[in-house]
Amino acid sequence: MSQAPALELESDLSQAMQRGELELFFQAKGDLHNGRIHGAEALLRWWRGERLTQPGEFIPVAEKSGLIVPIGAWVIDAACAYLQTWAKIGIGDTRLAVNVSARQLLAGNLEAVVSDALARHGVRPECLELELTESMLMDDPEAASALLLRLKDIGVKISLDDFGTGYSCFANLSRFPLDALKIDQSFVRLMVEEANTAAIVAAIIALAHRLGLRVVAEGVETEAQLAYLRRLGCDEIQGFLFSRPVPEADYLALLAQGKTVSGQPEEAARTLLLVDDEPAILSALRRMLRQEGYRILTANNAVEGLERLALEPVQVVISDQRMPGMAGTEFLSRVKTMHPDCLRIILSGQAELPAVLDAINDGAVYKFFTKPWDDAHLRERIREAFRVQAVLASLKPSRP
Repeated sequence: MSQAPALELESDLSQAMQRGELELFFQAKGDLHNGRIHGAEALLRWWRGERLTQPGEFIPVAEKSGLIVPIGAWVIDAACAYLQTWAKIGIGDTRLAVNVSARQLLAGNLEAVVSDALARHGVRPECLELELTESMLMDDPEAASALLLRLKDIGVKISLDDFGTGYSCFANLSRFPLDALKIDQSFVRLMVEEANTAAIVAAIIALAHRLGLRVVAEGVETEAQLAYLRRLGCDEIQGFLFSRPVPEADYLALLAQGKTVSGQPEEAARTLLLVDDEPAILSALRRMLRQEGYRILTANNAVEGLERLALEPVQVVISDQRMPGMAGTEFLSRVKTMHPDCLRIILSGQAELPAVLDAINDGAVYKFFTKPWDDAHLRERIREAFRVQAVLASLKPSRP
């Protein structure tokens, strides 16, 4: 681009906000656990006259000139305004991600920009997710870590974007207070055909999960990529296969029509059995898991649970410890012998912990949780149980 057109572009861009020429498009993310939309990424577009100017044309100019700082603040404020509007029409649990540039990070006012936007629009902090690249953070790791901690104190989510490019250091996943990482599309594009790339993607997903991070794959464009990511246990996908970036009206239409990720596994492949003699507990667990996409079976006692297991293929079972007739530890000990492929989780009160610990030492129990449980933590551990069960099942020698 010659100097004159570049200066003209910069001049026009400096007035774009005042003229109302900037707009956010939204690219939906698909949750591979339940198939539903799990929020979106807000992407900046510029209507320069009648022409929609793509980010690749104006973002470099904005970065070089410093205009990216006020534009970035506008994006955060606009994202919060959309979240406020959606909450008013009953879409209050969606999450919206915005990209943060290196210049924004260095400007020193990102924390105030985020806080002011959230307060001005009355948005719950956890609905806003900030996406930063690893190379940005590594310019001054100590300062970046301190800033991210302050942002986390506000309550927003932090995602590491384009992982697999730049520094690509696994150690950084524990160095910074992150909630999620996004696998760069260059890896997604090659992983189905290249063994080394596939191994890298598998390692990223496995390590991220060990660190409690959600994993999003970018640039998913084919059914083969989707199927492979699902097999590796990836949490979410983003890309043209699921949704292109679209204006607000089209994004809301996707939500209204209940768009789902294609090729969801058969229900029987993700079956969960809940065993408890208290109907209120069964109802609470069902309610907590209703959006996870599991096929949920229930039993009111251990005997009914064993009956269910004989009749139905089950991958994960969750049992109460204190039940009439047979305690949960005895029940799961039988399940271990009779249905060894089923992963076993127990819910117990503090008084039953000695018996539960003995069962863990005997290998009858995979995980245990005390009552009352934390919903988000239990949901993630159940997801983990299904992933572990799938891996163990794949390692079993096939029958002749």
